[in-house]
Amino acid sequence: MRSNKRMLRATVLIGLISLVVSACGTSGSDTTTAAPAATTSTAAPAGGTSSTTSGPTETTIPAGPIKIGILNPTTGGFTVFGEKSNAGIRLYFDSIDNTVAGREVELVFADTAGDPQQALEQARRLVDQEDVDAIIGLVNSAAALAIKDFADQNEVPLIIAVGSAAAITLPENASSWVNRVSVASGMEEGPLGWYAATTLGYDSAATMVWDFISGNERAAVFAEAFTAAGGTITNEERPPPRATEYGPFLAALEPDTTDSMYTFVVGPGSIAFFQQMEDFGISGKIVPLGSGFVTAGILDVLGNTALGLIQAGQYTPSIDTAANAAFVEAYSAATGQEAGVYASQGYLAAEAVALAIDSLNGDTSDRAAITSAVRSLSFESHAGPISFDENGQAIRNIYMTRVVESGDGVVQEIIDVIEGVNQGWTGDL
Repeated sequence: MRSNKRMLRATVLIGLISLVVSACGTSGSDTTTAAPAATTSTAAPAGGTSSTTSGPTETTIPAGPIKIGILNPTTGGFTVFGEKSNAGIRLYFDSIDNTVAGREVELVFADTAGDPQQALEQARRLVDQEDVDAIIGLVNSAAALAIKDFADQNEVPLIIAVGSAAAITLPENASSWVNRVSVASGMEEGPLGWYAATTLGYDSAATMVWDFISGNERAAVFAEAFTAAGGTITNEERPPPRATEYGPFLAALEPDTTDSMYTFVVGPGSIAFFQQMEDFGISGKIVPLGSGFVTAGILDVLGNTALGLIQAGQYTPSIDTAANAAFVEAYSAATGQEAGVYASQGYLAAEAVALAIDSLNGDTSDRAAITSAVRSLSFESHAGPISFDENGQAIRNIYMTRVVESGDGVVQEIIDVIEGVNQGWTGDL
């Protein structure tokens, strides 16, 4: 079994290098066909039927391909994030020739549109009609919460690539059928609040987040960690979800009494937010702090408006390892785009399910064994070491970065790494 894992990881590295050279995978774009109807990505050599012996018991491997349902938004307001996650998923499976333990991998894509009800409908179709062996994806917390319960009730392995609602992996609510490779809400903010007060030396902070599940969870954890480390929260501003007008909320801030501000806004909302910080004369007076998602996919668009932003994230393209360099180059070659957190998370979810099934010698007949195998994983990835706690929550490195000028643009410069962050992290508090 260990030999199988080593061979799979070696295949991944060789595959990534090959992808850089040949730019195979998706052809210049990470766009997936919009659903609700699913599209099927048919992979390389078919696995057929085989058998393997584990100890004294012979196991018959199911005939046909391993079928993985990919459940991400490819229409609606979360489209860009779902497409990047899908591109990361494709990239990983392309890097191993769409084969795990000698069996073909078939990816079946479905669109949530970022809507919990549509996510449920598509999950039912993936399980009942497509007969998938596992589901990966989600992107937004509302859909992740809905599919978490569906997976639990229907006993189907679910690997959440992105979807940070804390409740999914809390002990009182966790499911043996659900594992999450991304951080839970607060896993970035706890270290960030502590670091801002103890290392960066900020005495006061405002919180400015969209008024929804993830935003409120994240702001609460930041505030708790920041105040426990000696800081003071001066304002708690809550613009509506997806807001692009922040004037009234920014006007409430007092630069004389507030030296930093935690924010959680993304996409177009983040672009508008940083521009309006400049317009209101706040840039350079109040230091912005945020999750890695604040600049995900748009750092080049934000440009100089994001200079000085301090972020705590589970991934940055600036990670200086050979594995990450290979991932960044392969993703760029396959899509023509810069790698970011959504692509990284899609890739990691695909890697986790592939390693788990490989550890079972390709046997997907026992779905419970797949979820247990995912939860038992401990592996080195392009984003650092990945392991899981007893509730299925990944334990991750959190990278502290600062947005700085570099050449013709801006980049995230790593200023520190907080290792082995778990859900409920308290560090030195």
